[in-house]
Amino acid sequence: MVQTRWRYITVQIVLLALVSVTLWRVVYLQVLQKDFLISEGTSRWQRTEVVKAPRGMLSDRYGEPIAVSTPVMSIWADPRELDPADLPALAKAAQVGMKTLLNRADSHRAFMYVRRQMTPDQAQLILDMDLPGVYGQQEYKRYYPTGEVAAHLSGFTDVDDRGQEGIELAFERQLASVAGKKEVIRDLLGRSVRDVGEILAAQPGENLVLTIDLRLQYLAYRELKQAVATMGAASGSVVMMDVRTGEILALVNQPGYNPNDRSSLQPEALRNRALTDLFEPGSVMKPITMAIALDAGVVKVDSLINTSPGRMRLGKYTIRDFKNYGTLSATQIIQKSSNVGIVKVSQDIPKEQFWQSLYNFGLGETSSLGYPGEATGSLPNPMRWDSVIQGSLAYGYGMAVTPLHLAQAYATLANDGRRVNARLIQGVSSGETGLQVVSAASAEAVMGMMETVVQRGGTATRAKLDWYTVAGKTGTTHKVGASGYEDAKYVSSFVGITPAVNPRIVTVVVINEPPEDAYYGGEVAAPVFKGIMEQAMPLLNVRPDASPLADAGFY
Repeated sequence: MVQTRWRYITVQIVLLALVSVTLWRVVYLQVLQKDFLISEGTSRWQRTEVVKAPRGMLSDRYGEPIAVSTPVMSIWADPRELDPADLPALAKAAQVGMKTLLNRADSHRAFMYVRRQMTPDQAQLILDMDLPGVYGQQEYKRYYPTGEVAAHLSGFTDVDDRGQEGIELAFERQLASVAGKKEVIRDLLGRSVRDVGEILAAQPGENLVLTIDLRLQYLAYRELKQAVATMGAASGSVVMMDVRTGEILALVNQPGYNPNDRSSLQPEALRNRALTDLFEPGSVMKPITMAIALDAGVVKVDSLINTSPGRMRLGKYTIRDFKNYGTLSATQIIQKSSNVGIVKVSQDIPKEQFWQSLYNFGLGETSSLGYPGEATGSLPNPMRWDSVIQGSLAYGYGMAVTPLHLAQAYATLANDGRRVNARLIQGVSSGETGLQVVSAASAEAVMGMMETVVQRGGTATRAKLDWYTVAGKTGTTHKVGASGYEDAKYVSSFVGITPAVNPRIVTVVVINEPPEDAYYGGEVAAPVFKGIMEQAMPLLNVRPDASPLADAGFY
């Protein structure tokens, strides 16, 4: 009887203990571990996905696209879930080397890319194979509709959509998008079957509108590329700028590259030479010097300068003209591009005023574009000037500029002597403008002198347009090598302003290392200017202000 009682008590204790353990386990799981269990259960079917947003678009002044983001799919995998037997089929479908895939498939990692930035159709073929551990992710890839034509302006992005060159790099903060997050429900194969809700909204990048006119960009690109290829030059650049606003309407370089296919890209093709490559400008500086001299009162429009015998000593150097021009007027010094004449004119300009005026023209500094790699011009410190340095600066030696520097300086000259700063992005300030660098009278007088450069007897008759007046200037300089000036390597240039009266556009053409038998700016750069402008002016609806009939004597 006693033994039976103890058995009963023991069973009661065991049952009570089991009930207590069960109750404790229920409380532990349902109360203490509730959040953990819910999280673990949810993770089996609900995931957080990254939501990509498109990068900001680049467009020209009329909204034509220069850089856009297109949706693509990237295939990724979880190596822990992959079946090794599926790897050969996956590698073949993704067109990835088997060895490459094996190197990526580290079983200790939870993520690896199989192939990135595939077209949605290509990626769907892989996803339709229903391979365990293989997933798709939407991304965006940068596409450049203009290809090589605007490549040096736009630059490009890397595979992660980050700017690497050009405007893509300079304005990365504005163009970059911000990824969002959302909760999705996935099936047993890892495919998203339903969106649960948005956690963080994705933010597209800011669109930027360039000042570029793609019509003019195509014109400049075509003419420059043809010219560089035909003459076998090493490189070339063209800058077109609105003289009233400083807006860059076209900017092209050769050699170029296709930002959509960089598989065979050469590093030297990346350089935006119009903004990064410095050179001694040579004779294109003479109108600037003449304007400063007129403003300083050391010369007048009707002044006569004796340049005989066509050469002069400047320190230990001898300055030479193409030939002995004898006595020249100020206008003829520009028309004939007389080195002796412009040096004599410059000698009486106070050096501090000369330096300050050159600097106010935008020489010796960088522009306000903010473009990566943009070069700072070189202008000697006036405290170290002597007559040799001042004389050499007068005709463009002893200093260094980019094509953009020349465009800004000539735009200032064409804008009645008021400072013009280059602009490339609509709505982005170009810095302080409106500074009166030289008087309107001096600027107008020099503009008239430059008109004679493209007329009979000038150095750039090949730049003359049939229906529009042109004010311009040629330049030809020896290149600087390791041991000094190269005898057979030149930089040839032409800067033209159209129309000469009520100016609208300044165009700079620079040809680097033209052929040895034809290297003068009037021979190689001036025709490129004409090829561009005779098509550009009608496109801009600029009314003709000249006529070939007038030159022929009909009226």
